[in-house]
Amino acid sequence: MLTQKQETGNEGEKLAVNFLRKRKKYKIIEKNWRHKNGEIDIIAQDSTVTVFVEVRTRQKSALVSGYFSITKKKKSALKPVLEAYINRNYLQYFRFDVIEIVRDRENVEIFHYENVPFF
Repeated sequence: MLTQKQETGNEGEKLAVNFLRKRKKYKIIEKNWRHKNGEIDIIAQDSTVTVFVEVRTRQKSALVSGYFSITKKKKSALKPVLEAYINRNYLQYFRFDVIEIVRDRENVEIFHYENVPFF
């Protein structure tokens, strides 16, 4: 049985996948790609660039935005996952994006931050 946090995260990831497919016309390559103890939410293709996407789902009343909730600790945990995928697939062109899903009772807003500094 999933926790409320897991259900919210899964719903946010589904919204993000639909947004990337339909609005941005990205090809989704992987969802929840795991390596050792880490996971990247979405791996997509934007033209010739592979895009690693971290999805953050927040209530509108949250004190910290999804963008700023990705701490140095989180980036440190994601780094070996991204490196493994990059090395395994011999990638030359890639970037890191954040999709923030902001919800209240009736509305959902999606913010897409492209090419977020990572390394």
